[in-house]
Amino acid sequence: MIDYPIPLSESYVLINKVLNTLVRRKFGKQYFIRLNSLRFISNRTDIFYLHNCSEKIILKSIKPVSLNKLLLIKEFLLFNINTALKCIDTEIYGEVDEIDLLIM
Repeated sequence: MIDYPIPLSESYVLINKVLNTLVRRKFGKQYFIRLNSLRFISNRTDIFYLHNCSEKIILKSIKPVSLNKLLLIKEFLLFNINTALKCIDTEIYGEVDEIDLLIM
């Protein structure tokens, strides 16, 4: 296992809070974001250089969401998760290529 300056569990909690705050500020307080912890940790401990990194994010909304808004949120999340990971996982940064957005 690779030694991290910040433990994976702490970086997961930090990124989850950052993404949730950013989405709620940009798109409204009716949205809640939750990053899948199992996928997040497995992407960083089982590193395969030929495999695409994909994160699973759950989006909860009080109101119905249009398809256009979902695409905007997905692109916003993809950009911001990569930006946050560059700051937190500086030792072994792996770019997230895809986001599986689950709507609840």
